[in-house]
Amino acid sequence: MESHVSAARAKLTNRTADYLRTSARRLYTSADVPICLGIAGVLVAAAFIAKGGLQLGSSTLVEVAVILLAAAVVGVALVLVGFQARLHGGLALTLVAAIGGYTGLSILWSLFPSDSWVETNRTLAYVGAFATGIAAVRIARGRWQAILSGVLLAMAAISAWALATKIAPAWLAPDEIYARLREPYGYWNAVGLTAAMGLPLVLWMATREHGSRAVNALGWPLLSLLAFTVLLSFSRGSIVAAVGGIAVWLTFAPLRLRSLAVLVPSLLAAALVTVWAFTQGALTDDHVALADRKHAGVELGLILVGMIVVLFAAGLLIQLRAERHPFSPQTRRKIGVTALAILAAAPLIGLGGLALTQRGITGTISDRWHDLTTANAATIQNRPSRLVETANVRTIYWRRAIDVWKKHPVKGAGAGSFAEAQLRFRREPANAKHAHGYVLQTMADLGLIGLLVSLVALGAWLLGVRDVLDLRRGRVFDARAEWGQERIGLLALTAVVVVFGVHSALDWTWFVPALAVTGLFCAGWLVGRGPLEPVEAERIPVLAAVHPSLPGGTQFRQRLGVALGLAALAVIMVLAAVQPWRSSEKGDHALRLAEARNYPAAEHTAGDAKDLNPLSTEPYFDLAAIAESRGDQAAGLADLQRAVQLEPSNPEAWQRLGDLYLYSRQDPVDAIPVLRAALFLDPLSASARASFLTALRAEQVLKARAAEANKASSRQKSTGKGRRR
Repeated sequence: MESHVSAARAKLTNRTADYLRTSARRLYTSADVPICLGIAGVLVAAAFIAKGGLQLGSSTLVEVAVILLAAAVVGVALVLVGFQARLHGGLALTLVAAIGGYTGLSILWSLFPSDSWVETNRTLAYVGAFATGIAAVRIARGRWQAILSGVLLAMAAISAWALATKIAPAWLAPDEIYARLREPYGYWNAVGLTAAMGLPLVLWMATREHGSRAVNALGWPLLSLLAFTVLLSFSRGSIVAAVGGIAVWLTFAPLRLRSLAVLVPSLLAAALVTVWAFTQGALTDDHVALADRKHAGVELGLILVGMIVVLFAAGLLIQLRAERHPFSPQTRRKIGVTALAILAAAPLIGLGGLALTQRGITGTISDRWHDLTTANAATIQNRPSRLVETANVRTIYWRRAIDVWKKHPVKGAGAGSFAEAQLRFRREPANAKHAHGYVLQTMADLGLIGLLVSLVALGAWLLGVRDVLDLRRGRVFDARAEWGQERIGLLALTAVVVVFGVHSALDWTWFVPALAVTGLFCAGWLVGRGPLEPVEAERIPVLAAVHPSLPGGTQFRQRLGVALGLAALAVIMVLAAVQPWRSSEKGDHALRLAEARNYPAAEHTAGDAKDLNPLSTEPYFDLAAIAESRGDQAAGLADLQRAVQLEPSNPEAWQRLGDLYLYSRQDPVDAIPVLRAALFLDPLSASARASFLTALRAEQVLKARAAEANKASSRQKSTGKGRRR
C-alpha cells in the first residue's frame, strides 16, 4: 500500500515538475518584449517621478519602489536558482553593500544625522539596484538583448521628451525660462547624460549582424538625435562622458568600420542641425517669449523629421551596400589606417590652431588650465559658447569639499553633510547641495574610509567585467578571439556604465535616482554574468531549477525561507525610508494648522513629526514657530535650544535662536553670541549678517541708554547732596 502511495506521489511530483518546466520554457522564450518594455517603463517612470532627486517625497517613492523590486527579483533568484550556480559578482556586491552599511553607520557621528538618514535610504536603494542586476542575470542570462533594448528605449524616450519640450513648448513647457534642455529631471546635465548613456547602445543596435535591417537602420537617426540632445543641453561633462563611452566601444569592439559608418553621417547631421539651432535665439537664449519659442519649435521639428528620414534611408542603403558589395580586406585596412591617421592628426591640428593664437600654445593651455582650476571663476552663462569654455564653478565646490574633508579626514562629516558643512568654508556667494563629483563628495561625507571602500568596490567590479568580456592580457586585441553577439552586447553595456561613471566624477548625477539606478543595474548585470558560455535550452537557470525534488524538497524550503526573510528585511527598509518623508509632511500640516489658529492640533501634529524623525531639527523649528504664534516665547526658546543641541553645526538653528532673542525677547545681549556662532558656521549668510548688525546696534543703544541713565542718576545724587548741604 505504501509503495503504491509513494509511486503515485512521485508520479504527481514528476507531472508537476514537467508542467512547471514547460510553463517556464514558454515564459522564457516569449519574455523579450515584456522584459524590454518593463525595464524601459521602470526607468522612465523613475525619471519622471524622482526628477533630479532634490524633492524628498518623489525621491522616496522611487527608492521604495526600487527596494521592493529588488527584493522581488532577488527572492525569485533565490527560489529558482539558489546557490547551485556560482555567485558571480559576489565580492563586488558585498563591497557595494558595505558602502550602504557605512553610509548608515555614519549617522552615529554625522554633523547632520537627519540628512545622513536620507542618504542612507538613497544608497540602500542603489545597493538594491545593483543586486537586482546580479539576480536578474542569474534568472535569465540569455535575455541580454532585452536588457540592452530596454535601457536604450528608456534613454531614447527621455531624450525625445526633452527635445519635445523645444518642439512643442506651448504643450509641454509653456513656463520654461531656460534655453538648455532640462526636462524631465529639471537639470540639464542629467538630460545630457541620459542621451550620452544611450549612444553606445545605439552603436550596438546599428552594427549588429542579426535583427531586422529596418530596425538596425533606425540607429543612424537615433544616434544623431541623441548627439543633438547632448549638444542642446549645453553639457560639457556629458560630452566628455560620451567621448569616453564611444572610445571604449571603438577600442574593444571588432566592429570599428561599421561603427564609423554609423558615427560619421549621424554626427555630421547632428552637427549641421546644431549649427543652425545655435543661430536661433529663440532656441538658445533664456527668457524668450512663448510665441517665439513656438515658431522656432515648429522649424526645429520639421528639420528633425527631415534629418530622421534622410538618415534612415542612408542606414538602409549603407547596410544594403555592405551586404551586396562587402569591402575587401585590403580596402578595410586602408579605411582603418585612414581613420587612425585622421584621429592621430586631430591633436596636431588642434596644437597648430593654438600656435596661431595670440598667447601661443603654452600661453593658451596655461590660460585654459587656470580657468578650469581657479576658484574665482564667474558663473558661465547658459549659452552655446559655454561648450568651448573651460571656466566653471565646480572648482569652488571641490575646494569646499576638500576643506570639509580636512576637518573630518578619516570618517567624514557624515553622509549628506556636505550641503550644510560647506557653508562654513564659503568665500563666494555660490552655493550647492552637492560637491559635483562622487570622489570629493565621498571624501567630505564618508572620509578616507568611505573612499577606500568605494575604490575597492570599483576594482572588484572591474576585475569581474574583465573576466566576463575576456579582456585578460593577450586577449584584448587578439584577432583569433571570438567576439560573439552577447560579448559585443555586454561591451556596449560596459560603455554605458563607463559613461555614467565618468560623468559622476564630474557632477552630482550620482544623486539623480533614475540615472544611478540605470548605471548600477547595468553594472550588476555585467559583473553577475560570469564567463560567457552558450545558453542552451536545458541549461537555462530557470529550467534547471525546476526539477522533481523542488516542490517538497528541503533545499526549496530553505530557499523560500531565505526569500521570505529578505522580503521582511525589505519591508523594514521601506518603513525606515518613508519616515523622514512622513515627518516632513506632518510638519507642513502642523504649520497649516497653526495658520488656522488650531494650536493644540498643530502642536500634536508637530510632535508626531518629531517622533517620526527624531534626528531632524525641522520639527523643533515648527514647534518653536507654533509656540511663538500663540505667544509662548518660553516654549519656543526651549524648542530652539533643543534644535541647537541636536545639530550644533547647523547655522540655521543658531540663527533662529538668535533671532528669537533679538526680535521676540528684545534681548540683543544674549542674541549676539548666538548670532556670532551662526556667522561662524555660515560667514556669508545675508540674513545672519543683518541680524548680527541689528543686534550690535541694539546693544549700542542699550549701552547709550544705560550710560545716560547712569549720568542722570549721578546728577540726581549730586543734586540731593547739595540740597542736604
